[in-house]
Amino acid sequence: MKIQKTLQNLGLEEKETKIYLALLELGSGTIQEIAHKSKVNRTNVYNFIGSMKDKGIISEVLEDNKIILIPENPNVLVKRAEKNYQEIKNTLPELMSIFNLPGNKPKVKFYEGLEGLKKAYNEMLESGEKAIYGFSDYKKMFEAIPEDWAWNFPERRKKNKITFYCIAKNDEWGRKVQAKDQEQLRETRLADKVQFDTEINIYGNKVAMMSFRRPYSAVIIEDRAIAMSMKSIWQGWWGSLITKK
Repeated sequence: MKIQKTLQNLGLEEKETKIYLALLELGSGTIQEIAHKSKVNRTNVYNFIGSMKDKGIISEVLEDNKIILIPENPNVLVKRAEKNYQEIKNTLPELMSIFNLPGNKPKVKFYEGLEGLKKAYNEMLESGEKAIYGFSDYKKMFEAIPEDWAWNFPERRKKNKITFYCIAKNDEWGRKVQAKDQEQLRETRLADKVQFDTEINIYGNKVAMMSFRRPYSAVIIEDRAIAMSMKSIWQGWWGSLITKK
């Protein structure tokens, strides 16, 4: 039956599937009744009670010293599938980095949505590097990320003793952030007539790129040659800009 295959794809054993389908038809039943309906012997029905309860698809009550099994609403299977999907999605960056390990290919991690942006920023704090070199449009960053989180990030970076050297667009937000440079362990140099649709941060052998266009996303590339090339571009531009007096 197709329905049995679907349930097995959701993580149920073959006998668990037969027991659960029998219970859905019965509404509730003793082990003997379920064994008769499902054609799974009584010993196996009893042995699977624990695992099926752990999966949240049945519950049991005791009536007249007999175990009565009750099926849970099939919606629990949908919630179980959604939970499994979310867990896989959350581990996708790590899986992708493993996938990119063979040979000399760069390691790449992908992040999606606002929470993905935050994870990419947090990874910079956990890198162990003591300097980050970046390009940013602060106006677009503050439009994408809640202000309280965005202002707190430099404080956490400072706590980790990581200095940020930033080339930023010369506008109201760029000047506003630059005014806090000394207290936030940062040096900002402002550039006129630039368009930064993507923030770029270089640290160690990694380059992090944050897109502030919806849907938000971030990519972190780990590759020494790419990081060195990006830093060389950054250094050339940095040296041409005027330092704030």
